[in-house]
Amino acid sequence: MKLLLFFLVLGVNLFADFDLKPVKSELLKVDGPHAYVRDEPGIRLHASGIVSHRFKHSKSIIARVSVIQKENGLAKLEFKVFDSLEQEALPLPNILPEVGDEVLLNFLYDRAVAIAPDRTSHDWLVQKFPSLYFTHIDVLGAQLIRANAPAPKRADFRKFCSDNAVGILAFALRDKIKLVDCQDFHVLYEEDVALNSSTQQAPFYSRIEGYRSDFFNINSEEIGDFYRYYETLIDPLRAR
Repeated sequence: MKLLLFFLVLGVNLFADFDLKPVKSELLKVDGPHAYVRDEPGIRLHASGIVSHRFKHSKSIIARVSVIQKENGLAKLEFKVFDSLEQEALPLPNILPEVGDEVLLNFLYDRAVAIAPDRTSHDWLVQKFPSLYFTHIDVLGAQLIRANAPAPKRADFRKFCSDNAVGILAFALRDKIKLVDCQDFHVLYEEDVALNSSTQQAPFYSRIEGYRSDFFNINSEEIGDFYRYYETLIDPLRAR
């Protein structure tokens, strides 16, 4: 308990300067699949966001972006399709981003879900980042049951994040924690912390297993080691 308290106090201090607040800007230059905005400290490499286009009487999200470079006072963005609000009855906007369009980076980075092997590490992770609103892990567990996905893939997490307006996946791994963009799976922040747990709940800690444990045990072998499974999910090349 004393060791856990030590890491908690240390973690809060280290996190004091980490800022995930939204950053508003506008496109200064558009070059095919890329665009540029004025760089500033709140813009983090690999962070994602949205592009909004203003029409005569309304404003609409027309694209998603990811920060791929920061140089010479500019941040370079890469355009991607924004489909988080996709509905079969409504077509995706057929508008290309242009100079002057509004960019909102760190989109939904104030909302997260914690993925951990047990309750202790899950609760520690939630307490470490008090500036984040954590969607209850049982909501994700219930969605996986409905989707019949006991071993969640990237697509399962993306759908959950889109359905529940979540931007960050917070992972408690063997010897570190990682904050990951939910759509691109880029690591936004990581820190070495000894949270290795002797017990691992598959596919992650949640109270869902209390009434549907048989469901998650069906493919528990597919998860295998909790830490290796999620390290591979985040970065398949480094995990080999």
